[in-house]
Amino acid sequence: MAFKDILGNSRVKNILRKALQRNKVPNSMLLYGPEGIGKRDMALVLAKAMNCERKKDDACEVCASCKAINAGNFPDVLEISPEKEVIKIDQMRILRKIAYLKPMMGKKRIFVVVDADKMKEEAANSLLKILEEPPLFSYIILVARNPFMIMPTIKSRCQVLNFSPISKEEIGKILVEKGYEENKARIISLLVRGNLKQALSLEWEEVQDKRAKAWQLFLSLIRKGKVALFLKNYATSQRTLVRNEWEQVLEMLSSFCRDSILIKEKSDSRLLMNPDYEKEIKKEEALLSLEGLIDCLAKIDYAIYGLGKNLNVNLLVSSFFSYFKEWEYA
Repeated sequence: MAFKDILGNSRVKNILRKALQRNKVPNSMLLYGPEGIGKRDMALVLAKAMNCERKKDDACEVCASCKAINAGNFPDVLEISPEKEVIKIDQMRILRKIAYLKPMMGKKRIFVVVDADKMKEEAANSLLKILEEPPLFSYIILVARNPFMIMPTIKSRCQVLNFSPISKEEIGKILVEKGYEENKARIISLLVRGNLKQALSLEWEEVQDKRAKAWQLFLSLIRKGKVALFLKNYATSQRTLVRNEWEQVLEMLSSFCRDSILIKEKSDSRLLMNPDYEKEIKKEEALLSLEGLIDCLAKIDYAIYGLGKNLNVNLLVSSFFSYFKEWEYA
């Protein structure tokens, strides 16, 4: 994989390639943004480009260094990931020891710390010591989803690059190239909010099953007196859905709410995120006012935001329940 193979985030790619061309890549960097948009891939391509034997600002993919890095057999490019969901101090101590050793085979020694926002405080303090006085031949690239979980003193010593979600058009195009029907590709691309990794991992039957569950949850929210049904459906679903899957269900709830608003305002049906549910949504249109739907959407989107901030799922649902118990229906 080279820079050209990574979708989206052209601004970040241009910054990195210019730094490579000028031989001014910072010794410490923080790449952050949503899941599934290529942050780790970008870090590894940068590591290959810095050690590539043929190119100066990209990975050639054919030289010995590029091939070894792709195979995970290059001693000067090391990837560090959480152990049991946490990056521990022992991992950072090993990083510090190796960082002061000169590269064994390559031009530069590079550490890619994946999910750096899962670093424990003592591990972060250990890392900070090397960031304060980094050796010239060692580079540390932190990859994170939530930059607010990174210590300010660490961020201040890194060049920070923000990644944006991949466009739904790009995701849809890739899915079509992989054999999806255009309508199915469009639905999936709208649901994943720029997360290419998630889009590629979803099977259509799985998407349909989750959409059906989300639609039943949505109906239990908007039908007066059915809030208890929502909690029952939630309790049943909770046994089979992990946290990441719940984020997908909330995204689908959001999409049904957005479609309801579009239909309420008699907008172009081509803008619907769930065109195959258009008839069902129209049947329920009279249940809610436009203002109620907008409030509903705000609550759902807040729950999605809360999951992104690692808030407790059960507390988010309880907040949901309290809100809809007092909801004014149309």
